Amino acid sequence: MQMQMEMEKQSTICYYISDYGYGHAARGIALIRRLLETSPRPFRFIVCCSRPLSFVRESLRAAAQKGLEFRDAATDLGYFVQENSMEPDLDRLQVEYRSYMSVFPDLIARERDYLLQNKVDMVLSDISPVPIKAASQAGITSIGMSNFTWYTAYEKMLDSGLLAPLYDAYLHMDYFISLAGSEEPPWGRRGYVKAGFFCRAPEKREWSRLQSLHGKGKGKDDGALTVFVALGMDIHARDMKDMAMWKDEDCTFIVSSHMDASGPNVVRIPPSYTESQNYLALADIVITKPGWGVISEAVHCNKPLLMVKRDLFMEDLHTTNALTGRHPYRMIGWDELKGSAITRQFVDAIYAAPTGDAASDSDEQLQRICAFLHEWV
Repeated sequence: MQMQMEMEKQSTICYYISDYGYGHAARGIALIRRLLETSPRPFRFIVCCSRPLSFVRESLRAAAQKGLEFRDAATDLGYFVQENSMEPDLDRLQVEYRSYMSVFPDLIARERDYLLQNKVDMVLSDISPVPIKAASQAGITSIGMSNFTWYTAYEKMLDSGLLAPLYDAYLHMDYFISLAGSEEPPWGRRGYVKAGFFCRAPEKREWSRLQSLHGKGKGKDDGALTVFVALGMDIHARDMKDMAMWKDEDCTFIVSSHMDASGPNVVRIPPSYTESQNYLALADIVITKPGWGVISEAVHCNKPLLMVKRDLFMEDLHTTNALTGRHPYRMIGWDELKGSAITRQFVDAIYAAPTGDAASDSDEQLQRICAFLHEWV
């Protein structure tokens, strides 16, 4: 009887993670781990996403016995990138967005029914509009958490008239956790909280193992560099394999399993390996698009950033604004990057720029968010 009463008191949270890219999933993993570690009492936690679901499930395998469940549910549309480019495919986005809007009310109704059937007490969304509107219709508290929303992400890509349903959905957000780089409207009709960069922290023992495995710092001259290259899971540029930097024997390049790069100095992260932050911690410099997840890990590990400029992505602009004067970085065009050599002098020049401190402690930021969420658990 006592156990039954405890189960009846248990709160249920649905956490919706964006289906675009893996940065949302990576920060979600960090947050879920901390929530499960610090919760004052057990709760039922349902992770809802589609594309990154296997990555999230595998990353949280150790936590699977702590009231954690997984549900395959598509949550948002995301971007579409031109083939052999880093820029958005606006023609395809127009078509896909109109199709998405045609089923938008049905998606909201589906999630509303799911929330009611599962007696959900709180919805946390990063940052799909669908569950936010569904939670409002179901009379359930909703909390959005992100450095951007799809409403502001699409402002330079789609006609403003098309964005009205997104704006309306986000207006129904009860609370907003505004992350570093957010330049959003004042979402959160009942309140909001600000938080800085946070991430999955490297694990010291695993970092040491990788350092030994890949010989970093052993038998190399002082000019040798380790370069972490993370351009995103949706970037499939055909000319990537022809980039000049792969030929530099003084560099060791760490790349994801899907990247079209090969050579004796290229270390490919195994496709089954989920904790890529341990590899990033080996690097002298990180080359990436301005994605929030990789930037957070670079900031946490105090690694300089070389970031590919993409003019139409407002998210990129706002995230880099959060770094300006606080963390060493340089922007570079895609064509320039393809012909660039990564040298010690190049890295030192990025470090030389005067900066403050963007590295707000990741643990402190996670604790701040968890304390806010625990008020509603």
